Amino acid sequence: MALCRNPESLADLRHPALRAVAGDLGRPSSFAGLPPPGGSVFHLAAVRNQPGSSIQEMAEINVGATLALARHSGDQGVARFVHVATALIYGPSEKGEVRSEADGHDRAGSAYARSKAAAVEQLLALAREGLPAVVACPSIVFGPDHPSHPNRVTSEIRRLLRGGPRIFLAGGRQARNLVHVEDVVRGLLAAEERGAVGEEYLLGGEEISPRELAERVLAIAGRRGGPVVPVPSGAALGIALLIDRLRGYDPQGGYATAVRNLSREWRFSSGRATRELGYQPLPLAEGVARTLDWLRLREGR
Repeated sequence: MALCRNPESLADLRHPALRAVAGDLGRPSSFAGLPPPGGSVFHLAAVRNQPGSSIQEMAEINVGATLALARHSGDQGVARFVHVATALIYGPSEKGEVRSEADGHDRAGSAYARSKAAAVEQLLALAREGLPAVVACPSIVFGPDHPSHPNRVTSEIRRLLRGGPRIFLAGGRQARNLVHVEDVVRGLLAAEERGAVGEEYLLGGEEISPRELAERVLAIAGRRGGPVVPVPSGAALGIALLIDRLRGYDPQGGYATAVRNLSREWRFSSGRATRELGYQPLPLAEGVARTLDWLRLREGR
């Protein structure tokens, strides 16, 4: 059963075992009586980290409504409450270090990361009181996406395949940990089955810079690619701050935050998930190849 605001958006995911039910995380009455006792909840809903997102709504949905759902699920007698957070809560790799669950949560991150960290901390407190909660924290996800929620990395791959310019912020050599969506799904199932209650599991893949990713995508696809356009981070940040001011975006949730995040390195370790869940992500080259195959099949790229 999939609870979503617009079940029609899942029409292309028809499966005998899937039933889409209309509901809204912000309206607890819409999921009263759900889920069934003994079942598992995979909680993926959140206000996304994108320019213009409401900071207040992030707090209300990513924290308040999430905790309300968790308490309700506990009252219903669920076997597992698997909460999907993000590896961004552990912070960027300011000095090239590899971040993990042992580093704790970054208090100086974006409003989105702070809201997700606050939810995790309070969920773990509920786990100590008896809620069978497990937290999964994917790194930067890529792979097949959905038109209603396009993936940012996959959207960049689409743009590269169209021959668009290769735009590299701050040199484009910042390492970022990318994980294929299939690995995330397998990691969530493993967290449900083998994850310890009250624990966090970082689900990552391999590190690669935007420049290297573009080269790999074009090489696998057999394309030449568009011109290289370097963008200094200082200039990009100045423009982003101006746009945020003109559009009334909160600095912690606007284009400036996006520029800061893209200028940083995000290196993560999935060691705990490997040891405790048997998590083994795909090699990045295979994940990219699968994404390209999917784009050719679905969109003729």
